[in-house]
Amino acid sequence: METSVTVKPSLAIAILKGGLSVNVPMFLWGPPGIGKSQIVAQVAAELKLPLIDIRAVLLDPVDLRGVPSVENGTTRWNPPIFLPTEGEGVLFLDELSQAPESVQSSLLQLVLDRKLGEYRLPDGWRILAAGNRVTDGSFSRKISKALGSRFATHLELAVDLDEWCAWAINNDVPSEIIGFLRLRPDLLHHFDAKAQGNSFPCPRVWANVGKFMGKLPLEAELPFFAGALGFGPAAEFTSFLQIFRDLPDIETIMRDPDAVDVPNEPSVLYALCGAMSRKVTADNISQAFHYMKRLPSEFQVVWLRDALQAEPLLAASKEFSAWAKDNSELLL
Repeated sequence: METSVTVKPSLAIAILKGGLSVNVPMFLWGPPGIGKSQIVAQVAAELKLPLIDIRAVLLDPVDLRGVPSVENGTTRWNPPIFLPTEGEGVLFLDELSQAPESVQSSLLQLVLDRKLGEYRLPDGWRILAAGNRVTDGSFSRKISKALGSRFATHLELAVDLDEWCAWAINNDVPSEIIGFLRLRPDLLHHFDAKAQGNSFPCPRVWANVGKFMGKLPLEAELPFFAGALGFGPAAEFTSFLQIFRDLPDIETIMRDPDAVDVPNEPSVLYALCGAMSRKVTADNISQAFHYMKRLPSEFQVVWLRDALQAEPLLAASKEFSAWAKDNSELLL
């Protein structure tokens, strides 16, 4: 399909919330693994609406209309149990662009007229859809203009490193991963449909990799990461972990910030910023800021951004106020 406006996850969430408030169907596009399904689930949760996730790619047309039965000599279509019959919520048609054309055609009536044969979607239910683009090489089909025009808007979701790192900090993704992706932002999402291997670096995979950090013997890390990320990204990440594990002791920095040298290598600085940002507390904030101000200016911003995401109350500290006053040009 033609490219639509590209939006960051935060803007996509705001638009979806607005559209759901007036009950219009909307379509979210993007490459595999970027977090489309998670965003829809987050929107539904924040609006306190139940979510029914229908994987359109797994359906046949008969699955939507239901099985017929005969009552008093008349055929009646019995709608499937997964279609709601009361209340309100979000009906999410996921992987719609990968569904067979016959299924897409069956959904025309549901999206526009909110019915399928005798079935009617209750007034309180909203419709959202998501799918991969044809250019993603994921067996997606170009949806028909007839179906596409039934959606109030089409949004193309973009990968945004800062927004993902903010999400990662608040969802217990290890600081090693955040530090590495600050160093290699192009590996947050690197999808090549022609590349060999069974997986690729993307937000979904990085979140899963984080669950295994610290649970694998060192000799198992490269094989495991290669199976999740592909060999090239896995080799880079494994090398970064060696740097991360050789960092100056964070507790020493927090006790005596002048006793520890500031590294010169960017890879070490990214790793150090990620490690320190999770360790700042009300008790050590003075020492933490003292050391942070010894870093190159661009790394001060990286450190501070992640530290504030982990502990927003730091913004009310006198240390932050003093730094912001002296570095207003960096904040701009």
